[in-house]
Amino acid sequence: MKSSLRLAALAAAVSIFLSACGGKPSATSPDQAAGHASADAAPSEADEALTRKLNAYIECFNKVDADIHRGAQSYTQWMDDPAAGPTGKETQVYGPAQIDEYDMKLCDAPMTEAIAARPALPALDAAAKRYLTALKTLQPLGNQVRDYYEREDYQDDQFAKGKQLHAPLMAALSEFGSASEAFSHELDVQNDAAQREQLKAMEKAEGRTRDFYRLSMMLEAKEIVGLLQEDAFDPAKATALLDGFNKLSDEAHAKVADQEPGKLDWNSFETAAENFRKEGKARIKRVVEKTPYSKIEQGWLDNPTLAPEGSPGRLLKRYNDLVFQSNRQ
Repeated sequence: MKSSLRLAALAAAVSIFLSACGGKPSATSPDQAAGHASADAAPSEADEALTRKLNAYIECFNKVDADIHRGAQSYTQWMDDPAAGPTGKETQVYGPAQIDEYDMKLCDAPMTEAIAARPALPALDAAAKRYLTALKTLQPLGNQVRDYYEREDYQDDQFAKGKQLHAPLMAALSEFGSASEAFSHELDVQNDAAQREQLKAMEKAEGRTRDFYRLSMMLEAKEIVGLLQEDAFDPAKATALLDGFNKLSDEAHAKVADQEPGKLDWNSFETAAENFRKEGKARIKRVVEKTPYSKIEQGWLDNPTLAPEGSPGRLLKRYNDLVFQSNRQ
């Protein structure tokens, strides 16, 4: 499984409008995106079918993915060597995340139907099938281990069953982690394409409205944070992306910032956008100047609150703040 920071990048950096608990945005048709402003923007049957397929995938992903990753970290962090498993001497233990019947109800049948539904999206459908298979394998095993530790049964058998179940659980978690990364990537590619089409429909129906600028800025911000999360990136490309974001933000300010209703909310969104831009500049500067992290800063890298200036964690925090303000619009 990936580090907490990288997992956050998967959950947040690939999304545009996150719910408060994180995840991917539900797909919307071009008609919805344009606010039903024009009959010309009405979705075709193919658009509706694509929306249904994507929403089935997104709803499952949003419901289970982040909790499973967090649960995996909680399960392994109390072990000296997660590869070896529990020694039997541990005093503070945690099981993995529970995957309950509601989770499976939201994922199993809807995902199975979506995989078979048109339009066929071979790469995404294959990744979805692998993800669902990994989830169904993990669910009974993860719940068994969770119950074992929550009921303190390890005190009765001196961790015997915990040691026995550890290797199968780690194998299931590893496969789920790989399936999650592949599914997230393919879903992101398809959802990005849908969002770009929405932008075209919005501009055609109403012109460059506040909603148009918000979606455009969030798409640009997502691309920036995705690039700058890497340990090494092309500074020239990153600077060009950031300059484009800044230009778009300035245009939006000039055209829609003073509109009512919603002026105060938009000002808050603009403030978050400016903080994101500044942190993007700091991230690029740190990489270009090869500024090392101090020993104290190294301990803060995965902490979203304490992550140092110019770090991927600090930039991700600013991005999530921008996402929060976007959701309030």
